[in-house]
Amino acid sequence: APLSPGKEWNEVPVIRLRLVYFLICFAMSISSPFFVLYMKTEIGLSAGQVGLIAALQIVGGYVVGPAASILVDRYRIHKPMWIISILMGIVPVQLITVTNSFGSALAVALSMAVLNAPISSLLDSSTLRFLGDRSHEYGKIRLWGAVGWGGGSLVAGLIVQVFGDRAAFDLFGACMLATAAVVSTLDFARLGGWDNAEGEPTFAESVSLLIPNAKYVTFLLVAIVAGFGATSLQSLLLMFLSDLGAPDFLEGLTLSLATVSELPIFYASGAIIRRYGAPTLMLASMAAFVVRSVLVSFLVNPWLVLPLQLLHGFTFAGAWTAGVAIAKQNSPPGLETSGQSLFSFAYNGVGGLSGSIVGGQLYDVLGPRTMYRIKAVVFAVTTLAYALMSVNWEAVGIRARRIKNMPSSSVYHSIT
Repeated sequence: APLSPGKEWNEVPVIRLRLVYFLICFAMSISSPFFVLYMKTEIGLSAGQVGLIAALQIVGGYVVGPAASILVDRYRIHKPMWIISILMGIVPVQLITVTNSFGSALAVALSMAVLNAPISSLLDSSTLRFLGDRSHEYGKIRLWGAVGWGGGSLVAGLIVQVFGDRAAFDLFGACMLATAAVVSTLDFARLGGWDNAEGEPTFAESVSLLIPNAKYVTFLLVAIVAGFGATSLQSLLLMFLSDLGAPDFLEGLTLSLATVSELPIFYASGAIIRRYGAPTLMLASMAAFVVRSVLVSFLVNPWLVLPLQLLHGFTFAGAWTAGVAIAKQNSPPGLETSGQSLFSFAYNGVGGLSGSIVGGQLYDVLGPRTMYRIKAVVFAVTTLAYALMSVNWEAVGIRARRIKNMPSSSVYHSIT
């Protein structure tokens, strides 16, 4: 029987969805960082070559992702595409240890990007569909991805140290096989909507439906800026700490604390969105970007970065959860996966790529402190613009006219 519109929590496959997030993020925490390390230490690529491959990998994944998602929505092949992407994504990771040149590493990286492109959008959109009108509880499920990422990084590091790279990449494959097995048990037929959507929009019509109004375009621009900032407060932050003389232990502790800070925000995001709305959570996240960037720019003692990492919960978990909710609210029925892919393209694709390129150039030319202060100004301007766009000016005008037309206090004072 189809899931009821007002789903009870026990009607949702909560444990399986949490397990999928955990397994996917656990696996990705192995493939992404350790592939970069393998290129540098085993193949001998320069930092510039590794950076170029990483940039092209982002471009490849987020060029394919939105187009693939629209096709998935159009032909209603969510479950098969999800399982195929998961299984096919194992292949290039298993080939990492046979790469021996820039060209072969680039080929593996692009293959990973293309084959993994639909996975994240399908995961978010499917979770939201299973949650139904409890979609505000998304964060309580998504937080298990943060747990998986933190656990995967720790376990993979130990495995590489004891057994070598091959064993870590084998663990990635095992996790993805387990993920495919769990996904195969999800009953998509009970969802409705996707498979029952009336009409078959063309590719161009699907694209136009995903950009409903100027306010949503503004949101996508905010998502780009958020992704732009996330890069400087993750990868470039480690470079800055290294320049300040931070030990390796502190750099690892910095990443771990950032992951921990995501958990309470993911958990509480549903209550925040229900009470204040997703745009308010996005504004709070952008404000946290401003504060965090300014404070990081004044760091002298690298250990003082630790309390600042607690803001990562808002700058990532807050922005991501709000973005997923806003994308869901603005996705037409039958195009939920495409809507999530478009948000991911803005945040991780355009934002992440521009953050890496522009941020790196600012870091080299002007120095890290100036880079962070320039980005803080960009965040502040973006936050103000989005706040102004989020205001219902028509309602404000009506309220102002009502106040203007109210009798003044002097009228009442003149009555005896």
